[in-house]
Parts: sequence; structure tokens; C-alpha cells
Amino acid sequence: MSDALASKLYNEVRNDNEERVFEMWHASSIADCPKSHYMKRLGIKSYNQPGGGIVLRWKSGHIIEGVIRPYLQAIYPDLESNIRLDSEEMDMTGEYDNYSEKEKTIFEVKSVHVNAFRYKKVSEDRYNLRDDKPYLAHELQNHCYVKLLREKGKEVEKIVYIYITLDGRIATYETDVQEKLLREVEDRLNILNTAWRTKTPPHCLCLDESHLLYKGAMQYCQYKEGDKCCEIKLKEGETE
Repeated sequence: MSDALASKLYNEVRNDNEERVFEMWHASSIADCPKSHYMKRLGIKSYNQPGGGIVLRWKSGHIIEGVIRPYLQAIYPDLESNIRLDSEEMDMTGEYDNYSEKEKTIFEVKSVHVNAFRYKKVSEDRYNLRDDKPYLAHELQNHCYVKLLREKGKEVEKIVYIYITLDGRIATYETDVQEKLLREVEDRLNILNTAWRTKTPPHCLCLDESHLLYKGAMQYCQYKEGDKCCEIKLKEGETE
């Protein structure tokens, strides 16, 4: 027997999700396929709208971030949270979760599915993600914040990733800022800014299952339709 109320709730949650307007490149989308990011800035609506379950998880994640923040601030009293920074030079915007100028550290809070954590061995005194390290997509996103903060004269030497599940498990990873990832961000911004300046869409990478960002980002592209992805659909009367 179908659960009519659950279906109605999912529909209400899904309908409450509004697509963001991109006037600059977004740090939170830097790990996306460049063409997908480009299409978001063009204002092209997603072909596959996220379901109610996904939207519900996103909203729950924001609540979890708010719940953990006072405790993080108790440990790092100078913490600044949810500050949006814009860069005209990079044509990029981003809102970091938390930053301590004293610690020269960004603290990124991410809510994840319980299956993102691997089995905790008897010999271990902590929880871990399945790969025992932060997700690459999250690392690229936070290296955007490093660049934005440094442009404002703020020092950043470390990034701490705090992963939390709905059942209360926490895993943290402290990493140094990595020059390799800063260069990767710069390369992606160069591709995007060149594409925007020349009005030439970048190539789609979403179907490349061997890509390092396929599992963490590109397989979930909202412009994917069957075996095709990131095809720009022109409105009636428009020409290429």
C-alpha cells in the first residue's frame, strides 16, 4: 500500500527548493564539471530536479551545521561563521563555514549519510570516512575559500573538515593548505573565465567515470539525461 502522506511531504519539500542565481562562479560548485558550472551561470534550469529526499537532507545538513557551531565556537572563541566573500579578479564568490584568524584555519562542517563512514575497528579510537580522508570535492571548495580569504589579507594555513552523520557520529581531518589544489582551482577558474569571455561552453566531463571527481560530484550532475549530459537546450527563437 502506498504511503500517501510521505509522498505529499516529499513533494512539499521538493517544491520548497529554489535554484540559486549565479552572478559569479561559486566555490561550492568548483568541483562540478566546468560545463555544468557554466550552464548554472547562464541561468539554465536543471533538467533533473532533486527529489524531496535529497532536498530534505540538504536542509537537515544546514541545521546540523547550526547545532554544532556553538560548540565549535566554545573551542575557538574568535570563530567567524558564514561570511560571504567576493572576488572581482577571480570572478568568484564563496561563503565559508567557519574561520579562525588566530588558528589560521578554516573549519568546514559537512553532514553525510551514515554509509559514508566505514566500520570502526576495535583497535581504533575514532570514526573514519570510507577513504580515511576528506572528499576531493570538499577540498577544492575550501581551497577556493583559502584564495578568497588570502585576497582579503587573511592568513590560512590549515583546513579542518568535520563530517557529521544524522546519528551523531563525527570524523575530523586536519590538512595543510595544498599548493597542488590551489593550482587546480586556478586552472578551473581559468577555463571558466575563458569560456565566459569567449561565450564558448567548456567540454562536459560528467560521463567520464574514471575522473577523480566523478563519484563525489559529476555523477550527480543535474543536467544529465540518460546517456547524455550538459546539452544546452536553446529556447524557442534562439540560435547558436
